[in-house]
Amino acid sequence: MTRSPSGPQVGLTYRGSFAAGIMSPSLNFRSDMEKWQSGASALSNFFVHVQGGISNRPGTQYVGTAKQTGNPPNLISFIYNNTQSYVLEFGDKYLRFISNGAYLTNSDGSVYEVATPYAITDAFYLRHAQSADVMTITHPSYPAYNLSRLGQTDWTLTEITYAAGIDAPSMTGTTPTNGNAGNTGTTPGISSVAYEYNVTAVSLSLSTESNTSGSGLTCTNYNIGYYEQYGNYNTVAWDAVTGADYYNVYRKYAGQWGLIGTTTDLTFDDVNYAPDTENGPPTHKDPFENNYPTAVTYFQQRRAFAGSISYPQTVWMSRSANYTNFDTHTPVVDDDAITATIASQQVNTIAHLVPMADLLVFTGAGIWKVAGGQTGEAITPSNFTATPQMFVGCSYVQPLAINSDVLFIEGKGSHIRDLQYDWYASIYNGNDLSVMAEHLFYGYTISAWAFSQFPFNLLWACRSDGTLLGMTYLKEQNVWAWHQHKTGNGAFLSVAVVPEANDYGAIEDVPYFVIERSINGQNYYYIERLATRQLGASNDDITKAWFVDCGLRYSGNVISSVSGMTHLIGQTVSACIDGKGYTGLIVASDGTVALPVSGSEITVGLPIYAQATTLPLDISQPPQFARRKRISKVYASLYNSAGLEVSSNGGKNLYSLGNTATDGTMTSDYVMRIPSPIWTQKGQFDFYQNSPLPCTLTSISFDVEEGN
Repeated sequence: MTRSPSGPQVGLTYRGSFAAGIMSPSLNFRSDMEKWQSGASALSNFFVHVQGGISNRPGTQYVGTAKQTGNPPNLISFIYNNTQSYVLEFGDKYLRFISNGAYLTNSDGSVYEVATPYAITDAFYLRHAQSADVMTITHPSYPAYNLSRLGQTDWTLTEITYAAGIDAPSMTGTTPTNGNAGNTGTTPGISSVAYEYNVTAVSLSLSTESNTSGSGLTCTNYNIGYYEQYGNYNTVAWDAVTGADYYNVYRKYAGQWGLIGTTTDLTFDDVNYAPDTENGPPTHKDPFENNYPTAVTYFQQRRAFAGSISYPQTVWMSRSANYTNFDTHTPVVDDDAITATIASQQVNTIAHLVPMADLLVFTGAGIWKVAGGQTGEAITPSNFTATPQMFVGCSYVQPLAINSDVLFIEGKGSHIRDLQYDWYASIYNGNDLSVMAEHLFYGYTISAWAFSQFPFNLLWACRSDGTLLGMTYLKEQNVWAWHQHKTGNGAFLSVAVVPEANDYGAIEDVPYFVIERSINGQNYYYIERLATRQLGASNDDITKAWFVDCGLRYSGNVISSVSGMTHLIGQTVSACIDGKGYTGLIVASDGTVALPVSGSEITVGLPIYAQATTLPLDISQPPQFARRKRISKVYASLYNSAGLEVSSNGGKNLYSLGNTATDGTMTSDYVMRIPSPIWTQKGQFDFYQNSPLPCTLTSISFDVEEGN
């Protein structure tokens, strides 16, 4: 920095990163904070890269119009693996399926659909957990259901029954064999005795044991304790059970059943085996009869449910490796089902279960850790501990497990927090991730969210006013940067993310949105899919740009107009035609759009207006915010960009940074000298992208004058 003898100071200022994202207006002059040095005053339809640069977000592809009217449908992801995934559209008592940007259809072309019991007012309150091809869905007003994929257009939704998984044997009779005991007359101890028996079937593949055959059968014989002397014994018989690998035989002793043997046969001879009363048969239990759980997950080879209207703070865990079986033995064994109630000062219904190293239990007032004593130790009926971790409640929106962290929305529905295990404190704790941009949350709630890990580590959250909030999140690099996104004539209402392959062979985590749009005076819920930002196989083909919303693409022979835009009749749209951007086009009443130039690679949709605003300048030591500033030159480090403009007076005068929208090529580094710069108090300036073209800004520097 130098000072002219009679005038202002003149110098070059550098901003190498936007990695802190949007900063709250209350932090406008907090240059003493480390994150402030890499923040922005506004990022609208720009997102932050974990490396620090910013790019305008890609547009959305129109997938279809939801069947649902009135209240919006909810989207839930169903992911079998990286190549088989679906987006589920839950509407009023119906379910539709989307895969790779299109609805699944029947052979006649109609949309494939499955009936559900869920009213539309309950769709956003469904909890779900998936195991392979089966998703378990819960809601406190409905029984738990399994959604099973049997084929591409063969799905079933069935109410869960809580049974052993294998039928109990049907006992056919008992036969006493007297031997010589009947010839002993009145010898003491040989008198008649009644013996009670029962049998269960065991399946190794299902890891389950059936219940007993009712109350069992009685066999009256001389005391078989004298079997060795007199040869008297009892025979128990039963019918075969499909799927049984062997059978357990029990005899009652001192009022309690005990195991006396196992066999693969259909009969068993009791020659006075000692009943093992420490190993009794299972007792059938159905904990959810007119008592439906709120939350569900899988943990340590058990399916866990929690929270109901009758028992809001109870956790139920199935038998180990048997997800529908909640039976217990007398006495209990380690793989028995578990029922436990968390004792807390307030009665807040358990809203979510999240499996990490421990089972995390989220309520409206706090978070608990359920474990088997120590972290990672197996939970059993006799080894179940619930320890409070954080007295910050959680909203109804399901938390997100991201790598080793869990992100959740606070109980009041706005602030976002992360949660991870602190090995030094031996407790789960975390940070408020919304504190630096609290103005994005104050007065609003978050109704739905999802995380898209690849390629940009982006969290997408639907705010109550229809704005889409984004957060770039990479914990190991200490990156959590907020940005906000809007769409013309639309409100973001729901989001789900699934892995899908893009046109160039890469697997990406693709967000799908429910967006409410008003077309010709009527509201519709559109399902839209975020387009890939990859520009061709080498990421340098501007003709592949998709930076319009609710759009469609044409590739083929050269044409002068496009059709099929009936979902945007009467709307003003933009178009990328062979890599050149055009705005102000109108969709005619028949769904056609007349193009300003002919082309063969055409993407048409609603315009996206992106804006990035710098924080107030801090260019002196100590900071001199009271001094006025004037920016005369901007040095922009760009990557594959076209159509980007800069302004130092709030957009009143715009100057191109590199190639314009109609050049058809992209720009790298560029210097823009601003004609007739003006003096301002904050010294902020803005970047604008109003064309349907890509832009990426990696760093900036600028010449600035500071007044006396």
